[in-house]
Amino acid sequence: MTSRAAGQSGSRSRKGFAYDPQRIIAAGEKPVGVRESAGGLAKNEKIESLLTDIISRLDRIEEKIDENVYPPESAIKPELIRQLKKAHADIKKGKGKTYNSIDDFFKEIEA
Repeated sequence: MTSRAAGQSGSRSRKGFAYDPQRIIAAGEKPVGVRESAGGLAKNEKIESLLTDIISRLDRIEEKIDENVYPPESAIKPELIRQLKKAHADIKKGKGKTYNSIDDFFKEIEA
């Protein structure tokens, strides 16, 4: 049995295609699995249209969340990268601080 995401059962390679609302709109097709019952009835077609719209909106919401959660690489300044690399190298050389407990660590930060 073949599914869009997993390919054939037991197969390690992924076959099929990712859901792309623009491709579906351009082709005039509805996403696989959206139909709730036999097509042709006005009520069912309205439900299918509503579900297709919901899926498209969820995709756009996901894109917006990704934009807000993950800043673009251009937002990371080279100076910050240099500081992080230096701190990492210092820790490898044994120059890092140690604390007896997490509470001691937080006290140091808050001070």
